[in-house]
Amino acid sequence: MPLYIMLANLTGKGRRMSRNNPDLLSDAASEVETPSSKVLTQYAVLGQHDFVIITEAADNDAAARLSLELGVRAGLNIETLPAMPLGVLSDEEHISILRDAAVALNLPNGPEEAGGGDEWRLPEDPE
Repeated sequence: MPLYIMLANLTGKGRRMSRNNPDLLSDAASEVETPSSKVLTQYAVLGQHDFVIITEAADNDAAARLSLELGVRAGLNIETLPAMPLGVLSDEEHISILRDAAVALNLPNGPEEAGGGDEWRLPEDPE
């Protein structure tokens, strides 16, 4: 299932709730798990956000639902980000998609077509 990163901050209500229950986020996460999404791990962090929550969900709709439910139960404002593996654009399939898009847009295919410079170069065909 796809992974999602949730960046969360306590609301005023969330701060009051967590004062009475230090396990508020863990409790809320266990209450909102559904078959199509779940919380994998949670971290309290220093800086711009209070928590980083790693989740998996079947799709964006399931991730949004989990985010809303978790936000309501734990008093959080949550920004949800879909996570992609770092090598996603190095896969041959994705290189082929990029090459096809460049052809469709009539972009130069090498230094000769780019005016002799090395400003634009598409990946070499793997064949």
